Amino acid sequence: MRLKNIFRNSFFSLLSQFVLIFIGFFSQRVMNLTMGEELVGMNSVISNIIAILSVSELGIASAIVFHLYKALAEQDEKKIASLMNLYQKAYYIFAAAIMCMGLCIMPFVHLFLKDNSFSLSYIRIIYFLWLARTALSYLLSCKRSILIADQKEYIVSIVTLFINILNYGAIIIMLLLWKNYQLALFLNIIVETALNLWIIRYVNKKYPFLKKYNKEPLERSITKTIFGEIKNIFISRLSSKILVSTDNLIISSFISVAITGRYANYSLITQSVSNIMLALSQAAQPSVGNLFTEKNQEKNYQVLRQVTFVFFLLASFCAAGMMSLMSIFVTDFWLAERYRLSTETVLCCVVNCYLFIIGLPIAMMLTVSGMFDKERSISVFYAAANLVISLLLVKPFGIIGVLLGTSASYLIQIIFRIRAFFRDYLCRSSRHYLSDLLQYTILSVSETAAACFCVNWFYREKSLPAFLLSGFICIALPNLINYLIFRKSWRMGSILHMILSYTILYEKEMRCKK
Repeated sequence: MRLKNIFRNSFFSLLSQFVLIFIGFFSQRVMNLTMGEELVGMNSVISNIIAILSVSELGIASAIVFHLYKALAEQDEKKIASLMNLYQKAYYIFAAAIMCMGLCIMPFVHLFLKDNSFSLSYIRIIYFLWLARTALSYLLSCKRSILIADQKEYIVSIVTLFINILNYGAIIIMLLLWKNYQLALFLNIIVETALNLWIIRYVNKKYPFLKKYNKEPLERSITKTIFGEIKNIFISRLSSKILVSTDNLIISSFISVAITGRYANYSLITQSVSNIMLALSQAAQPSVGNLFTEKNQEKNYQVLRQVTFVFFLLASFCAAGMMSLMSIFVTDFWLAERYRLSTETVLCCVVNCYLFIIGLPIAMMLTVSGMFDKERSISVFYAAANLVISLLLVKPFGIIGVLLGTSASYLIQIIFRIRAFFRDYLCRSSRHYLSDLLQYTILSVSETAAACFCVNWFYREKSLPAFLLSGFICIALPNLINYLIFRKSWRMGSILHMILSYTILYEKEMRCKK
């Protein structure tokens, strides 16, 4: 059942992400060509400010979902309802907190937008619409967590898919016809509200005991445990937001909002890839979390190595493709030559994306094992390193200095997470796992270099067939090399066995239905 849920959740998460990428690229193209790169830069900066404000959520979602795993496995309806009641009350408070903090920041938003040509009133209207949209989503989205914890994340993915299609569609139409970005954001608020209300209705019907026990208090001991975990998760959440959201803020504040918009186009590509990988990780997380309740440390260690191998296979051809084709795509097919960034900047973007992907498995293990206190200590260190290094290097090296700060923080994050998980949870040496990661990284670098060489040889004419052939090379070459190297290893065997097991399980289920 776990395997079936992983594949079903992964399929719909990936479908949602791929559709989001397609319409997201089209939407950003329209924004660039109709309103200019300054709007793209301003939009990125405001969304990053809102993302940092959203840490007032404190991470209660992660804490509640962690406790819901066991309650759902035991079918303890009263405990599930109690946890959801606490969750809902907390989210109402967080929505109010985000709105209040956001309104306090609103008079100063323009200070983050260096060399912009927008009026002060226009900037504040855009910011307020983003703020209202975020606060309202907290009021209406808390019911999603029970679906995620119950391994039904595919339902959330489908609804999210509809939200994104309608939202991006509104942006494209409003900009093409009337160049009215404010109206597009207002329509986004209406769409998200309507579909979140549908999720609430679906959850209430699917889990009728939530209404039956809607005033059931949570045990004091569990409440105390959750709030203890929230203290740790909050710091981790804040640090993570600082890590992913400050690049645009620093670039916009120290360089210019136009350069931020140019970087945002490349960032959209790397972030799209990262979001697909994150969706896969999140789809697998409930099933892995359910597995971890068995407390079999040897099995958990093997699961970590298997999951890491899968993400290495994905990261290797993602890195090869982005390094070889990203600038070609931006300048020859998506936008224009004036949006090109330097090769060094592109390399930094690719390195950061690779480090994010290869670090997802160990991040997942810390989450499902409930090691929130360890994550807190790690997150403070890597967030501080990111800020300090980025601020020190932005003046002498520009955008590359900012991205190097992010690279350093990702490395710190991975190393310290591995150390904490192996020392305090598995109680064993991490030497073999670090050896795996080193081997994977050397292979990825070699495969990326080989893919770049091949693409430079094949892509001599600016044509779509040559681009598609180059894309095929970037996917096939790393996978072929990895298959030849690992075809006899237990890691490749375990992946093939998993696929075979799911195929057999699916066939049995179809026969039973007949």
